[in-house]
Amino acid sequence: MATTKQCVANRNNSKRSTGPKSAEGKAVVARNALTHGIFSRKILLSHETEDELASLKEAFYEQFQPQGLLEMLFCERALASAWRLSRVARIVAMVMDRAIDFLDRENLSKIFSGCSGEKLMLMSRYEVMLEKSLFKALEQLKSLQFSRRENEPLIDGEIGFVPQKLGDIITL
Repeated sequence: MATTKQCVANRNNSKRSTGPKSAEGKAVVARNALTHGIFSRKILLSHETEDELASLKEAFYEQFQPQGLLEMLFCERALASAWRLSRVARIVAMVMDRAIDFLDRENLSKIFSGCSGEKLMLMSRYEVMLEKSLFKALEQLKSLQFSRRENEPLIDGEIGFVPQKLGDIITL
């Protein structure tokens, strides 16, 4: 526990701290909270390519064909979750590769009991969270699309289901 004298000294020191002044220093400080980027506000991190994300986005839009703001929102949410999920897979592979290179290849049990094991457990939790987010967004998107299609009028010449009484169908 800090003494009163230490608390006063800390407060006085913090008044003199102004943070970085140069553009380079500010750029470095802006990345202080970024450790793995899984829940970064930006979907694309500096080491990831725009082409890969654009390709995935194109595939999502081609498959789901969202219409309207809400459908696009849920499609984008699913896209972000899928992209982050692939990031988790890359991080797990990196952790495993480094741990295996560091240790004897026959001692994999040490990986799971040490620091690497803790990182892998954390990544596993993130993976579950992202999968839930992905599936929830896809469920909402499909629900909206089903509702929209259910309310669309039939196009001329299109055959639709016409309910009939059971007695009209069965002839004895």
